[in-house]
Amino acid sequence: MAVNRSEYTKISFLFAKYLNGTCSKTEADEIVSILEEAENDISLLDEVSNQWDRLSSTQNDESNLIENQQTMNQILDKLHHRIRLDKEKDANKAVVLKKSVAKFFTVFSRVAAILILPLLIYSLYLSYGKFKTGSSAAGRLVWQTVKTPAGMQTDFVLPDGSHIWLNSGSVLSYPLPFVQEKREVTLTGEAFFDVTRDNAHPFVVAAGKMNIEVKGTRFNVINYTDEKFTELILESGSVHLIYVDHKGDKNETQINPGELATLDNTRNLLSVNKVDVSKYTAWKEGMLIFRDDQMDEVVRKLNRWFNVEITLQCPELKDYVYTATYRDETLPQILELLKISSPVEYSITDRKRLPDNSYTKRKITITKRN
Repeated sequence: MAVNRSEYTKISFLFAKYLNGTCSKTEADEIVSILEEAENDISLLDEVSNQWDRLSSTQNDESNLIENQQTMNQILDKLHHRIRLDKEKDANKAVVLKKSVAKFFTVFSRVAAILILPLLIYSLYLSYGKFKTGSSAAGRLVWQTVKTPAGMQTDFVLPDGSHIWLNSGSVLSYPLPFVQEKREVTLTGEAFFDVTRDNAHPFVVAAGKMNIEVKGTRFNVINYTDEKFTELILESGSVHLIYVDHKGDKNETQINPGELATLDNTRNLLSVNKVDVSKYTAWKEGMLIFRDDQMDEVVRKLNRWFNVEITLQCPELKDYVYTATYRDETLPQILELLKISSPVEYSITDRKRLPDNSYTKRKITITKRN
């Protein structure tokens, strides 16, 4: 249903209740039905933003938030779905929608950060209390999982106070209760860890064929299943790295600050090199940094950052070296800058709508300029 002026006051009231975690299931359903209508997006953007600003200035009652977790997640799913649909609107509305979608995406990300993650952490806290008196007494562990959708990043805090940033398309799992002899987590994808020091309980990251043990430090791990290498970049502190080499023998080595440890998962060979750490960790600050990177590496990062499918048409382009720093640039802007500074041309194939109303990835083909 479209929002008219006479209904706007009521909608504003419902949004306030929703964002404060006090709306009923019926009220939440009404909000969902409003968000499903494309024509309502622009008129509701300011209200979402204003309500979020009010929310961020106060502390939410967590018991109320947890009661409405399901309805809140449902609403945010609708928001995310609308963002994807808006990007596919016709060219006549392109200028308006570009601003609308950009603002909507920003609001969605902020709302998700303030609502979903605190709800998640609080629900895990409740789960910990339940298992502490119940199933955990029998020695059972329940693994909790945090996922980041493709093209998005997020951060959260583990029960021990360690701060984790998850990059696009990543999954982190950990058990409850969390602190036993070791604080264990498993990672698929990319994450930056700021680990709270606890000498009595080592922090262990299982990342494919690489196991990382620390007491308290800051480091980045890259472990995507579709990539050949698993990488560890240490910012500060020290890391105890364990892996199985090409002979099948267990190896252990110490990694020092400023070092990149790269494990070739095909040959089980480890190499350690000094690097500029900021190049590998700037993503958590919303930046993409390339320093004399080959073009296939640039393409790999852009694909994950924007959730697109870029291919290099000419094999010789893979060896082209590229240097640049991006913060707020859109993909079209980056492609244009790439075209200016490199001997390349590009073409874009728009997304296609699938029967389930989802969309294929946008495809970009990069060719060598004649």
